[in-house]
Amino acid sequence: MWEEIKYGKVKDLKEKLLYKKIVEWTKDKLVLEDGTEVTLECSEQDCCAGAYGEFFNVKLDAIITDVIVEDMVEIPDDDTIVNETKIVIYHNQNEIAQAEMTADAGNGGYYYSVGSVVVDKVHYPVVTA
Repeated sequence: MWEEIKYGKVKDLKEKLLYKKIVEWTKDKLVLEDGTEVTLECSEQDCCAGAYGEFFNVKLDAIITDVIVEDMVEIPDDDTIVNETKIVIYHNQNEIAQAEMTADAGNGGYYYSVGSVVVDKVHYPVVTA
């Protein structure tokens, strides 16, 4: 049985992350000091479309003071639609974590996918195709 996905607005994502420290990370997730896990997941997809992402350049033990989700950029592809976005987490004006998330529209661009930042089982969509 499929669990219904809860969606939030990207503008509310900041409230979930601000003023917490990243204490552990892998390319698949961040763990904050209060145990909150932040992941990048494909929230929706049809057929052969999909979304994926990973974290990189993460620095531990700095307080999160801002989170920016950049505008989607279309990546040229001969067969489908591919969009990408970058998520940057800051401590003051210093980047302390980055993530890239990509979504594609599958074979021939006939399908769709949604990529989200997930915090406390709430999906915050950041990229679609």
